Amino acid sequence: MDKRVMGQIFCEGLMPRETCCPVKREYKDTMELCDAVEQDLVSNLTPKLAEMFKDYKDYAVRLSTMENEEHFIQGMALGIRITAEAFTLNADKTE
Repeated sequence: MDKRVMGQIFCEGLMPRETCCPVKREYKDTMELCDAVEQDLVSNLTPKLAEMFKDYKDYAVRLSTMENEEHFIQGMALGIRITAEAFTLNADKTE
């Protein structure tokens, strides 16, 4: 499968964060703690530092998204290779 196709599958809304984490109470609690700490931090920063912090967060989110996409693509490729191997082996080798 073409890596671009797997990238499109990933970008079509299959973000792991959206499909598995939000149902956990621990995830929601941690997200609320992060928001509270962030608000407290930003309220103590100068406007210039607050802007720098916002830029840093934007870049960190971009990096995280790129990493998640690559992990997704590599996982899909591994799954496809394992499935293909299972169907191409002789019957006596799978027993």
